[in-house]
Amino acid sequence: MATRRGFITVLGGGVILAAAGLGAAAFPMTADPAAAWKAPGAGETDPRRIALSYAILAPNPHNRQPWKVALPGADEIVLYPDLERLLPATDPLHRQIVLGCGAFLELLRLAALKLGFETEVALWPEGEPRPLLDARPIARIRLVSAPAAAVDPLVEQILLRRTNREPFDAARLPTAQTLEAVCAAAAGNASVTVGATAAPEEVAALRALVWAGWELEAATPATLRESVDLMRIGRAEIARWRDGISLEGPLLE
Repeated sequence: MATRRGFITVLGGGVILAAAGLGAAAFPMTADPAAAWKAPGAGETDPRRIALSYAILAPNPHNRQPWKVALPGADEIVLYPDLERLLPATDPLHRQIVLGCGAFLELLRLAALKLGFETEVALWPEGEPRPLLDARPIARIRLVSAPAAAVDPLVEQILLRRTNREPFDAARLPTAQTLEAVCAAAAGNASVTVGATAAPEEVAALRALVWAGWELEAATPATLRESVDLMRIGRAEIARWRDGISLEGPLLE
């Protein structure tokens, strides 16, 4: 039975905290909330830990960073859900948590390719949990040397990603060509289905559905409280907690 001492817990802020026997911490703690985006993998030689330094930048619900990893052998990574970082009110079925871990795996793949490795991923290697996540691993990943493998250009976007809280301009819908390009990016992947629309009546229906969902979450005490409890207001709180919903700026400070 794996225990927390057998894991590396990866947190935002560029920190990879290693359990006893798994090596030194990858980065020192710092008050800079954006440290993770500045030099991922600095000082590391193990390609798994370098790739993980990119994977922890994956978007995930409420920035809970709900993952733990173990590094057995010389080339394996085992991804587990961190059951202490779930969202029982806003994500009772763990759907969003699983999506976040999927984003983690994708960024790990992109970073590994840049390092000259392909990733062999076995999902739910000990069985898929139903109906909710449990302590079993989400994925077992093996890095396979592939120096000739093409690097995915999307890897360059990892360090550029930011949460955009600018007002949304509903009048600036993407062009049909842009939507076609987005859908084409998924071509050839049988496990992914992508659709898009700019038709005014369909956009209006989707907008109404999304807004109704937001109103329901904001008006339900348990879901609202869960989000409020995870608000990190000001750079000091953001740096201290490294997770949650960050709110900063001159007025807030």
